[in-house]
Amino acid sequence: MNLKYGIIEINGEIFYPGYTFDDFQKSVFFEGQDGVRVIKIKDIVSINDNNFIVSLFFRNKVLYMISIICVDIDIPFSEEIKRKQFHDEILAKNGLNSENFFDWGNIKSVYDSKGNVSSINIIYNAGV
Repeated sequence: MNLKYGIIEINGEIFYPGYTFDDFQKSVFFEGQDGVRVIKIKDIVSINDNNFIVSLFFRNKVLYMISIICVDIDIPFSEEIKRKQFHDEILAKNGLNSENFFDWGNIKSVYDSKGNVSSINIIYNAGV
């Protein structure tokens, strides 16, 4: 990932601030999705030696967020908070804190207690 510019490559596809749903429709990941609902990439992807489930969120046909969930560890449903700690460690290995701000947006490790899910979210500023 290029932190200065908010660019991330996933299986050869380059995501960046301002990436549009039209761009996505030309990618290998497009399978007829509508761009309104959350788009979950079908296959597990490898990013920097870790394996992730990747979901894309578009707002007004512009990429708003990439959510990644590391699946390198097997965590019982009742202990999902431990995945957040693992995500924090992944970020730390890459010189990041659990929440980081950039000109283009932010990257943060989160745990959603209502959904009992932990993820690393790459969030792009609107209009960037």
